[in-house]
Amino acid sequence: MIAPMPDPMLYFTNNGLHTHVVMPSRALKALVPDLSQYVGDDAWLQIGWGDADYYGAAKQTLVMGARALLSPTAAILGVRCISDLSADFPKSTRLYPITLDQAAMTAALVLVSRYFKLNRSGRLTLVREKPTGELFFTSIGTYSILNTCNNWTAYILQEAGLKISPKLTIGPGQVERNVRKNGYSSTKI
Repeated sequence: MIAPMPDPMLYFTNNGLHTHVVMPSRALKALVPDLSQYVGDDAWLQIGWGDADYYGAAKQTLVMGARALLSPTAAILGVRCISDLSADFPKSTRLYPITLDQAAMTAALVLVSRYFKLNRSGRLTLVREKPTGELFFTSIGTYSILNTCNNWTAYILQEAGLKISPKLTIGPGQVERNVRKNGYSSTKI
C-alpha cells in the first residue's frame, strides 16, 4: 500500500522525441519492491516505455526504428533516477508539474507498476543500462505504430485524471498539447 503523500505530484516531460512521467520514487518502489535493488534513494523516478530493441539502445538505427513501428515488438520500461528536478534534465526538456489528489496519484502509480514484467522468480529483468544510469526492464505490452511511447504516456496521464484520448495521441507534441489543454504549464529547467 502506498503511504499518503503531501501534495502528490506527477511530472510530464517531453524531450522532443520521447515522453515520460516522473513519479515519487518511494511510492513506486512500494508497489514494485524489486526496484529498490536497482535504484537509490533519489526522490523521483523518470519512467518511459518503448520498443525493446530500439528504446535505450546504444546505437539506434533507422532500420531499428522502422521495425519497431511497422511490426509489433516486445516492450521495455526505462527508469532513471532524478534527485533534482531543476538540474537532472537537459535544458531542451519541457517539464510539466501536475498536482493530483491522492486517489489519482495512486491510480497512476498502480498503472505504471503493472507494466513491469516479472520473470518466473517474481523478479524484474534488467535488459540494459545506459551510461547515463537509465535502466531498462522487460515490460508487458506490445510496441507498434498504433501503441507507441506517447500513447503509453497518455494512458498514464488519463489514469491520473487528465482529459486525453490515448489512442489518438501519437506524437510527443500531441501529448504535450493535451497536458496544456488540461491547464498545466511547463516550468523552467
